[in-house]
Amino acid sequence: MADTILAGKTVLLIGATGGIGAAVAPLLAQEGARLILSGRNSQKLEAVAASVTAVSGAAPLIIKADITDNAQITSLFEEAEKYAEGAIDIVINAAGIGTIKPIESLTPADFYNVLSINLYGPMLLSRAAVKAMAPRKSGHILHVVGILGKAPMANATAYCASKYGLTGFLQSLRAEVSRRHNIKITGLYLGGVDTPFYDNPNIEMKVQRDKMLTPGDAARAIHYALTQPAHLVLGELTLQPESHQL
Repeated sequence: MADTILAGKTVLLIGATGGIGAAVAPLLAQEGARLILSGRNSQKLEAVAASVTAVSGAAPLIIKADITDNAQITSLFEEAEKYAEGAIDIVINAAGIGTIKPIESLTPADFYNVLSINLYGPMLLSRAAVKAMAPRKSGHILHVVGILGKAPMANATAYCASKYGLTGFLQSLRAEVSRRHNIKITGLYLGGVDTPFYDNPNIEMKVQRDKMLTPGDAARAIHYALTQPAHLVLGELTLQPESHQL
């Protein structure tokens, strides 16, 4: 086992099949973490699991789940806690969906989907994580929020609403549980990251993907946030490419 801060820690990674999740999973496994991978696509989960096994020699647990469904969240944590013998140390949420287009082009379904996946789901996930971690008075919850949770942008009304909401939620959650339950809450604010996020037809904007952050950049930022000394609390971390600052 690797001799690192993460060695032996159980990490539940939500959104493991996305570009950032797929990049951070093998990095954490290489550091000796025990991984539980969750997402909505079984085939993609198997592919990420294979990359984890390749670098660590250990097969992660795979649990298919939709974070917008509370019953599935409950089942996810029951299975994860059983695997971790009641000790889920870290929960990472890298799931999210984008909608960048003019307000008059947005549909009620667009608003509902973005708010469900980017805000409601993370709320349910965080609630379950706190309930799992509070009895042990230890834990770390990290959400990949994105820079549009801090900076407004034209044509991003629905998306910014979901991400600003998540920012407020995490700030309040941090005030509630950091001292009372010794649970660390981190919001990661990344600028544009070159992932399949931009392949979504609902993203109506021109971008220079070669000048964005890479999934590896994002993975290293997550690693940095998770490996600070125990007496430090990294509440927020912002990382942007030089050419895409907001």
